[in-house]
Amino acid sequence: MKVAICARPNFADAANAARSAAARIRALGHEVVEVGLDDVKGAELKGVEIAAVFGGDGTMLHAARALAPRGVPLLGVNIGHLGFLTIATTAEFDAAFADVAAKRYEVEERAMLDTQLLRGGREIISGLALNDVVVARGALVRSIHVQVTVDDAPLIEYWADGVITATATGSTAYAFSVGGPLILPTSLNITLVPIAPHLSFPNAFVFDPDQRITLDVKDEPARLSIDGQVEHDLRTGDRVEVRRSKSVAKLVRTAHAKPFVSLLRQKILKEPGI
Repeated sequence: MKVAICARPNFADAANAARSAAARIRALGHEVVEVGLDDVKGAELKGVEIAAVFGGDGTMLHAARALAPRGVPLLGVNIGHLGFLTIATTAEFDAAFADVAAKRYEVEERAMLDTQLLRGGREIISGLALNDVVVARGALVRSIHVQVTVDDAPLIEYWADGVITATATGSTAYAFSVGGPLILPTSLNITLVPIAPHLSFPNAFVFDPDQRITLDVKDEPARLSIDGQVEHDLRTGDRVEVRRSKSVAKLVRTAHAKPFVSLLRQKILKEPGI
């Protein structure tokens, strides 16, 4: 089989582990292409069946944005402790890959978000998110006004530090930290959670998968953040449109993958006996 071994070159431990794994997989007779996630070229992924991603959940977010549009399933390999998106440590990788090579695996699909930043009706940037899209205050420590519209119907104008729109996968990330609900990661629903709302409705909304959320920026300085990794300055009058993407993140699951509920108990609920 043809396998992509992926890492971000500026993370030395991950890059070294990826190179070592690539050599071992080649020795087993598989075709291997080594991919630097900071500069992914479509041609090198032609025919790839699986991409092994070395790093942590942050690297998996980066890989999902780069590889999901190309339909490549991702096998997450964590350099440290297991995260929500990775399924194996570096020590467990060879056994996990053996399962993949023997076709003993499943592919779990996760919803993603398409985002457009519009200024004066013109698209400035667009992006893809696996976790969340955030409109938040900029450098000044003061709240901003953000008008939320759902399917062209006005919903609420927040006076808050910002507003998060999150996938089910992102429900355990920033959205959870400000009081959002935990949603099983294969759900297609979109969550909207305000950040420190002042005299505004403080609870989260959960929307149907095909609803479109529009965030109109009423104050500046403000920032747009995609997965906490891609950021852009916003101006008064800017509009951020968020909807479920046609692209999905495909995550490889072998016997090494812990059930989501077990990860919740260990990482968030801090329950004993894991």
